[in-house]
Amino acid sequence: IWDTAGQERFRSVTHAYYRDAHALLLLYDVTNRASFDNIQAWLTEIHEYAQQDVVLMILGNKV
Repeated sequence: IWDTAGQERFRSVTHAYYRDAHALLLLYDVTNRASFDNIQAWLTEIHEYAQQDVVLMILGNKV
């Protein structure tokens, strides 16, 4: 399990992990709209670099 916490400094490293991933979890902060809006940018990268059959879950956090 790799947790990059959405930090920009890890953004370039995540591409390598997408290739071999069987599942990806995207978490956003339900108290922060920008956190949710940023999910689209992560989805774009996932569609570009991950396997087509990767399992993807989007989860709201900090409830």
